Amino acid sequence: MKKRIIFVFLAISAVLYFFYASSSQDSKADRYVVVLSLDGFRSDYPEMAHTPTLDSLERVGVRADFRPCFPSVTFSNHYAMATGLHPDHHGLINNFFYAEDLDKIYTIGNREAVANPGFYEGEPIWNTAERQGVKAANYYWVGSETAVNGRQPSIWKPFDSDVPFKNRADSILAWLQLPEEERPHLLMWYIEEPDAIGHRATPDSTATRQMVEELDQLLNYFFTEVRQLDIFDRIDFIVLSDHGMATYYPENYVNLNDYLPRDSFDHVFDGVPTLLYTKESYRETAYQILQAVPHIKAYKKEEIPSRFNYGTHPRVSNLVVVPEIGTYVQFRADAAPRYAATHGYDNYEPSMQAIFYAAGPSFKTGERLPAIANVNLYLLICKLLELDPAPNDGTEEEVALILK
Repeated sequence: MKKRIIFVFLAISAVLYFFYASSSQDSKADRYVVVLSLDGFRSDYPEMAHTPTLDSLERVGVRADFRPCFPSVTFSNHYAMATGLHPDHHGLINNFFYAEDLDKIYTIGNREAVANPGFYEGEPIWNTAERQGVKAANYYWVGSETAVNGRQPSIWKPFDSDVPFKNRADSILAWLQLPEEERPHLLMWYIEEPDAIGHRATPDSTATRQMVEELDQLLNYFFTEVRQLDIFDRIDFIVLSDHGMATYYPENYVNLNDYLPRDSFDHVFDGVPTLLYTKESYRETAYQILQAVPHIKAYKKEEIPSRFNYGTHPRVSNLVVVPEIGTYVQFRADAAPRYAATHGYDNYEPSMQAIFYAAGPSFKTGERLPAIANVNLYLLICKLLELDPAPNDGTEEEVALILK
């Protein structure tokens, strides 16, 4: 009897030893996170096209609508996802704006501005990782092309739209095969479609559907290759987007030049939304005139609805124009709409919602979840890699819904 008890004790001890040894090895040093952003991939595109790869991700992982921050534009939201902060808190308040603190203008096509660390506040996730000894690699994620607070990812690339999407996938695969001491454990990459085609051809077009299907085929290639890696079962994969897309209605077009004198403004950044930096003496007059303009809503920055989490940062203009869905706004003497469709609207509008798929050892299986705010990405990655997060606007409750 005593021998049997000793045997059982030794057997339990062996199981416990194996369990705790395995648990200790399942540390951030053994885990990987790969995040892909497909710009402008609206939440309902998978229902409009043939997307077997995304469908399979939903079956083996988690799917949800991903709610962008306001304004629902590319640079503001990619940096929001990276920092876990609303644009009002991280300083990149739009794709185009004036920063009084720097006395400089930010535009996404200006390489000098994009590389100026003064525009970027908060701590991006790659800096959180690197600061805690976890190597990170970025292929075009907003904010990675400059040293925010003196840091950058171990691997990063300046944006070049001429690089084929397959080449970008191959780079991620190559980085996952680097020698262990060089290998990044956080990899983030970016593709500028289907945003570009959606702007030109509208979300409902055949061209947009074809692009969505091409991207799904690219994902199939990537996952087929990555499954061959011996670390595959230690990788958590996330496929997401920054915002949706809405078709523009020509009959709703607004040119503010028909209503306001341009010389009464210090800076104007039109589009969706429109940021108007009025001369202070003209603000009230401009505000009253804008109340009568159809298809838009004009706010003083201090009156912007709280659900937008917008208007407290000094860089936000003293008047902000938010158009109705499908309305395009310009402020130019000789103007014409640039796009067939656009985004930037109210971030709670259905057409502004983006995709979120997550699959891997850390995620639930076969779950379709309610909409998730995209500022939760930062906190989610911190959980996956066991990092201590910097201050952020994410919520533990929403992140917990995604994880096992």
